Amino acid sequence: MELRRPHLSEEGLVRLWAEKALDLCARIDDEEALAEYRDPVQEALHTLSHDRRILTLGGARAGKSTLLSSLADEQAIANSPMEGHYTCWRFICRDGDASHSRFIPRPCLEGLELVDTADLERPEVRRTGEQLMQGADVVIGVLDARSPAASPVWDLLATVPPEARKAWLLVVAQVNRLDARESIALKERLRQQSHIHGAQDLRILIFPGPQDVNGVTALRTCVQKILEDSHGSSGSIRRLAELTMDLVQRADRVLSAREGVSRMYNVFMSGIEQEIDNFLHSQTIGLAGYCRGVQLTIRQTVPDLLEKVRCFLGRILSPSALLRLELLGGMTNNAFYDLMEHAILSMQEESDRHFVLQCAAHWQSVRPRMRKTLECEIGDFSTAVLEKELKTLRERLCRQLYEPLADAGLRARFLSLFVAQAGWMQACIVCICIFLVLAGILGSIGQNALAVGCVILALLTWLIGCGVFHFATRKICSQIESVALDLCASCQKDFLSVLEGLIVSRVTAYRQLYIVPRRKIAKRELELKPLQEQQRTICTQLRILLPHL
Repeated sequence: MELRRPHLSEEGLVRLWAEKALDLCARIDDEEALAEYRDPVQEALHTLSHDRRILTLGGARAGKSTLLSSLADEQAIANSPMEGHYTCWRFICRDGDASHSRFIPRPCLEGLELVDTADLERPEVRRTGEQLMQGADVVIGVLDARSPAASPVWDLLATVPPEARKAWLLVVAQVNRLDARESIALKERLRQQSHIHGAQDLRILIFPGPQDVNGVTALRTCVQKILEDSHGSSGSIRRLAELTMDLVQRADRVLSAREGVSRMYNVFMSGIEQEIDNFLHSQTIGLAGYCRGVQLTIRQTVPDLLEKVRCFLGRILSPSALLRLELLGGMTNNAFYDLMEHAILSMQEESDRHFVLQCAAHWQSVRPRMRKTLECEIGDFSTAVLEKELKTLRERLCRQLYEPLADAGLRARFLSLFVAQAGWMQACIVCICIFLVLAGILGSIGQNALAVGCVILALLTWLIGCGVFHFATRKICSQIESVALDLCASCQKDFLSVLEGLIVSRVTAYRQLYIVPRRKIAKRELELKPLQEQQRTICTQLRILLPHL
């Protein structure tokens, strides 16, 4: 058999999930809740990260190097001169190429550290040996078969606590240098020394020499068994797995607490949303009255519109008034829109000021509750942000309110009222022009009396036309007023829909001011789910591993 580090596959899996558990703790980022469980895992993981140390101790020329050479099946150990107090033989370099380190290119020894020491009788070597024993998994005390009672190993063994002696193995070397009589008496001498030094329960192995295949196999088997005992690697691996399971279970409790807090946050924000919904409902209760107010505001613009129409038409019949008839429909339509827009904006600005005050009052009631429950400071009420959004909504409102009027053909209906007067106005002006032409012709041929008569007829026609024009203007204004009012009444449903959309948009603009706490809650939920999935995966894998360790 070959000497090798035991349980490499199990150790690799446990280390993997322990590192993932530590990564989970770092992602959870709760130092106070997890430190008590995380630190032991880190320590146990650090312990497993080191090579398993097999340490040989003994007197001068007791056969320590030869023993290690047989154990590792590497002649270089026996042939290498000792430099300093000890020499470490490893497969790879982990902590720098120190002066006491040597490397054996044998993959089966990966994870093992074979430590060969100098003469234990030297005080400085003994102090070094005591330090090396603290991290050793197997301590091999090499006794010289020629004088086992004089070995300094016994004095060092007396300082070792009973529980630490489980890692010890006493090996009697140089047996091949004894004669038959001494070999027979060797076991009795070892039994006596064990009783004298209280080491009767200690493992003792007689090593015939590197040439004895059965002796080498027995040595490797014994060392391998000590490595695999509970105080060795298997115990360390299981302890790491158990500590990792404790950490993962603690992480589960932390995540469950966070999930509960997240649910509480959601319930709290749902309460705030419900308050805003109630706020919206209170706004929509007076929607019908608000719509009537808008219609009244539009109606109040009609007198100003009629005054503008009179200015557009003029006060007397003239060719310019006739020529402007086709333009007056669009001019009247634009004037109506401008007046309506101004009136609605004025009314809406007042309504928005009242709305902002209501929002500010609600914000001030929410702010301390938000600070206490969510530990989230939402700051002062953002009046400027809300007013900017409300200004945009007011401008959109005017366009939306005019759309049903435009769809009803308001411009065309206004134009038809003016064009209907074009016939008689044109005939009247033509008659006046004919009378004036006749007066000119008659005057040029000396018929002055007839010429004056034609002028008088032209004047009378103009006066009659102005009178008719006056009555026509009044009729046009009356019809414009009737058209505007009828359209307002017929578009009531459209007005209601537009105003309802305004109220919803206005409350939505206020709702958007709570985007910071909502994002905080959403971020918590987004981060929580993958953490819980990772925790469940690690816990499942550890439950599978633990029964096999």
